[in-house]
This record gives sequence, structure tokens and C-alpha cells, in this order.
Amino acid sequence: MPEMTLGPLPARPDIVLNEAQLVQNTALGAVLIWLFVRAYNSTATRPCPLPLCFTVLPILFHHVTRKEAESTSPNSSLSKFAEKFEPNRDQLLAVHDRMLVMRPLTLRSLQLASVRGLIAVAIEDAAVLTLRSQALPDRQKPERLRAMLRAGEKLGIWYAPHSIPNISGILRVFF
Repeated sequence: MPEMTLGPLPARPDIVLNEAQLVQNTALGAVLIWLFVRAYNSTATRPCPLPLCFTVLPILFHHVTRKEAESTSPNSSLSKFAEKFEPNRDQLLAVHDRMLVMRPLTLRSLQLASVRGLIAVAIEDAAVLTLRSQALPDRQKPERLRAMLRAGEKLGIWYAPHSIPNISGILRVFF
């Protein structure tokens, strides 16, 4: 099997990144997916299925859905999170399209998380396993990202009791 790479580095070190590029980056995506999988695996009776990882970044890298995830209690449910979009259903329905657009970023983030020893994907059943179980120390969490990081953990907790078809129905995404 050929070795996968993260892609070439920018040719010019003086490239100016816009706000979306600064936030929607592979490293942050890797950490968010790891936190999601870690929370899922600590709550569920089975390992996290790989397809669920593809919903994390489309929810957390989008301002409206991220804010709703951040403001919903970890003790709530996935259904409660989805109910917040009843007045503006389009925001929830757009998660599927963002999931398709963000597939390359999610794949790079999964690869980075795997290479850095945060997660592993079991070949036989595409279950995502957590290799690093200890939490990030607060000093490694930038203050402005702490709510987003907690939201990644909340998603894992909310997804844990559900099957893929159930999550697909609640979030209106198709794998």
C-alpha cells in the first residue's frame, strides 16, 4: 500500500492566510476529531465508526452550527442539538453539503491524527480507536479555541448512544 502524505508545503513562507484558512486547518481538525473519538469511545459500548468522523469538521468549522454545539449542554442529546435548528432548518441541512466539501480536509486531519499517534483506524471494520486517552492540559488549549474543543467532545458524547442510520436521520446526512 503506498504511503499517504499530507501534501506539499507552501512554496513561499510569506503567504498570508485568511481567517478561514487559519481556523479550518488540518492540525486543528486532527485535534477535534481526536477529541470527538475519545469522547465517543469513552461513552459508547463500541468503537467509533469512521464515517461519523466526517461530520465533525462540517459542524465545528461552521459558525452557526458550532455556536449551537457550544451552547448545548453535554448532558443533552443529539436530538436536542438538532432541535435548535427547527426555526432555520437550512443550517442543519447544509451539514451534508459541507461534509462533502470538507472531505479532503477531514481525510488530511484523520491522517495527521493517525501519524501523530492520537488515533488509529482498524482495517477490518473501519473503527476509529483512541491511542492517546489523556486529556490535553489547559495550557495546550488556546483560550479562544476552548469552547470549540469542548464542542468536539460533546459531539462524541451525543453520538455515542446512536447507530449510524439514526445519526444520519437526525442530522440529515448521508454516508
